[in-house]
Amino acid sequence: MSTLVWLQRELRLSHLPALQIALEEAQTKKSKVILVYFHDPKQTIGEANCLWLAHALRQLQTSVQEQGGQLWVIEGDFTHQLEQVIEDYAVKSLYYSYQVGEPFQSMQQQALEVCQTHKVRLQPFFSETLMQPGDVLNQQGKPYVVFTPFYKSLMSKTALIEPLDESVGDVSLLNQTPKDEKWAGLPDSLTELMQHKWAKKLMVHWLVGEKAAWKRLDRFVESFLADYDHYRDFPALRANSRLSAHLHFGEINPRAIYYYFVSKLEAGELKAEHASPWLRQLVWAEFAKSLLWHFPETQEVPFQTKFKGMEWQEDATLIRLWQSGQTGVPIIDAGMRELWQTGIMHNRVRMLVASFLTKNLNQSWLAGKAWFDDTLVDADPANNAMGWQWVAGCGVDAAPYYRLFNPVVQSQKFDAEGVYLRNWLPELKNLSNKAIHAPWEHQEECRLKGFVLGKTYPKPLVDLKQSRVEHLERVDQLKRT
Repeated sequence: MSTLVWLQRELRLSHLPALQIALEEAQTKKSKVILVYFHDPKQTIGEANCLWLAHALRQLQTSVQEQGGQLWVIEGDFTHQLEQVIEDYAVKSLYYSYQVGEPFQSMQQQALEVCQTHKVRLQPFFSETLMQPGDVLNQQGKPYVVFTPFYKSLMSKTALIEPLDESVGDVSLLNQTPKDEKWAGLPDSLTELMQHKWAKKLMVHWLVGEKAAWKRLDRFVESFLADYDHYRDFPALRANSRLSAHLHFGEINPRAIYYYFVSKLEAGELKAEHASPWLRQLVWAEFAKSLLWHFPETQEVPFQTKFKGMEWQEDATLIRLWQSGQTGVPIIDAGMRELWQTGIMHNRVRMLVASFLTKNLNQSWLAGKAWFDDTLVDADPANNAMGWQWVAGCGVDAAPYYRLFNPVVQSQKFDAEGVYLRNWLPELKNLSNKAIHAPWEHQEECRLKGFVLGKTYPKPLVDLKQSRVEHLERVDQLKRT
């Protein structure tokens, strides 16, 4: 008789109740525990996500092996492979950590149906959020759809945030030998992905795994947290934690992070005014998961239903130029090239590129979301959907439709000396700090320096002022229908 612990994106050993409890029960009942990740190529998020996943699984397999156990990685149709494991290894219980968003919720539903058919006890653990989804509601018992009230409500209930046990348990109990020796390694598809030239270039920027995540958190708190609130909007500065991918893959847990901060605050090692702005961002991610829990359709459908009638232009050429960082607007192109080369983008620049695509170029937020899904290593279903809808003005707590980020003004404000721009757009390196943000406005300097718009660097795809006017006219017309 075996208990199956199914990993989805909780790629760690500590602070993982599903695994810890299974191992404790195995010691008491002398039963077996199998730790498995099912890789169904039809149910993944994107290429960059799969690349991080491959490295994270390899790292976790090594950690488990060092402690005398095995992590199986099984590729193929999820339902079929789950049924085979249940039948072949006399699985009587399946433990997993509940996840929101697709493809996870579809797989969880499939697991439920398989377990019902095979009379297997299915036990979800709600360990991947600060509180169980649905616990933070307004006075009418309904979900919050504006962040600030959600934040205040959650922070008034922090005593209800249950700590997670850091202990791992006896990992050597995960020693059952798989019938297919390939399961002890990585599937060929993931191994081949890791060998791609772009993949190797991208992963140069990252250290993957549970240990790396905690080291990154320690370094951020020690070296950058005190200045985080002041510098976090400046893309050239290393002011942000860069923990988003580790959090997305569950290499580090938000509840564990919360208590890490609590312990340092209680010990006097941190000041509340330094910790609070970053913890607020942790709650922002919690808000996104809460929304997707209550409104799962918003992963693909605008929360504000009137925006279903929005007439997007759907121009493949404009989308391709935006994707490749060839829009002719420096801060937009710098962000898109940072994304392509590193698998991540600075948070403020994410808002700028999203605003430019949806409001200046009139392309659907779904086109932007799809590109982020495929190219971000931290492409979280909840954050990505909420973020795109927020900027496009069609979601909850949305940026008003009339608020268009002016990319030139934003670039001048948050990258005044052009450090970020020169890093990702070397063709602009010789322009002055004044001209680099909008070369088309400084024709004389460009001429003197041999900088040719349309050749050295693209001309802007649109007139920023005119495209703003056109966006407002579209939305006004939408409101009247």
